[in-house]
Amino acid sequence: MIIVNTKHILKTQTIYISGPMTGLPDYNRAAFNLREEAFRAAGYDNVLNPAKISEQNGDGRPYEWYLKKALSMMLNADVLYVFGDVTTSRGVDLELYVASRLRMPIVFEGGGYVR
Repeated sequence: MIIVNTKHILKTQTIYISGPMTGLPDYNRAAFNLREEAFRAAGYDNVLNPAKISEQNGDGRPYEWYLKKALSMMLNADVLYVFGDVTTSRGVDLELYVASRLRMPIVFEGGGYVR
């Protein structure tokens, strides 16, 4: 089991998991699911996992379709939780931009925090 950074996240808040997907094996679903499980094991009930979008809808749609669904999901969250090497992820870049404009707290797995 992975240990997630829960500093600055209240158990009553809804967490959106953000990380790289495109170009990674199985769209990095296992990494997203591990983090969702870790949050739930730590007592967080409200965890939004964008990897579930493709798990439930398949992989055959255009990238933009998944991104729109993910952004819609993110807008229902209180906190953006970011993991992995996101330096080349267009999706994470957009999620970070939107979160910053909405003044949504951003918690990085490595320990960083933006309010």
